[in-house]
Amino acid sequence: SPEQGTRSKPFVLQHGKASTKMSSDDSPVDTTDSFEQEKGADIETADGSPTKLASNAASVGWAFPKVKLASWDPENEHQWKTEGNKIATRNLLASIPNLTCAFGVWLSWSVIVSKIQLMHDKDPTLFPFQDWGSPTGKQYKALLYTLPAIAGLSGGTLRIPNSFMTQVSGGRNVVYNTSILLTIPMIITAAALKSKNCPFNILLVAALLSGVGGGAFASSMSNISFYYPRRRQGYALGFNGGIGNLGVSISQLIVPICMSSSFGKGPMSPETDGWPNHAGWFWWPCC
Repeated sequence: SPEQGTRSKPFVLQHGKASTKMSSDDSPVDTTDSFEQEKGADIETADGSPTKLASNAASVGWAFPKVKLASWDPENEHQWKTEGNKIATRNLLASIPNLTCAFGVWLSWSVIVSKIQLMHDKDPTLFPFQDWGSPTGKQYKALLYTLPAIAGLSGGTLRIPNSFMTQVSGGRNVVYNTSILLTIPMIITAAALKSKNCPFNILLVAALLSGVGGGAFASSMSNISFYYPRRRQGYALGFNGGIGNLGVSISQLIVPICMSSSFGKGPMSPETDGWPNHAGWFWWPCC
């Protein structure tokens, strides 16, 4: 996890920034596109003093690797072939399921409210939302569909701070804490929808917190782009964003099946079957 405090000396060519070194006549030469440095060779810093591109051997591997990189330059061909590709791949494989869960949690409310609406239409005693005056008809539907709207607004807003969160706290911390934060709205959803008299305000809080999943897209893509050279960023971001979006399909295909399965529980009403709280119990262990 390359963090802000570890980049002062050995980190070069980050995010496409120019690297400048001095020619024989002391004129600066821009080497942004042509820079290629062998591991261990001298690199000139801003003040002209040489430094070394340190090895990341302790960070390579799957069993308890060192989480702070000593140096990072994805445009360095030697470092990329010996260490960088393995480190980048490991981070990509950790980011993809995290983003999948993020999208799944964020967009799960579209299927949850559809199930609640269907059950309420068959038995009005289910989820009457008395804390909001027990609305009926179109008012009930309008109230219910504020849940995915709140989740969407929250996720879109959280993309603003998430776009630079990786630079502040490091990619590993962002991915790890995002996974933890995604479990909170799903636990609330699973516990609240267990009761047919669930307060609507609790669902509002859960939907608001689900916006973490929408904001995670910005931090996830920013994090992965740092690990790959420019010629391979399309490959990495395509896998990360493309497979990560499978969370939407999982919410739309698998979660409805879970909400229609009893798993040994009795029905909430003799008029209809359905267990919308199972949506929360599905995503919580996944996260």
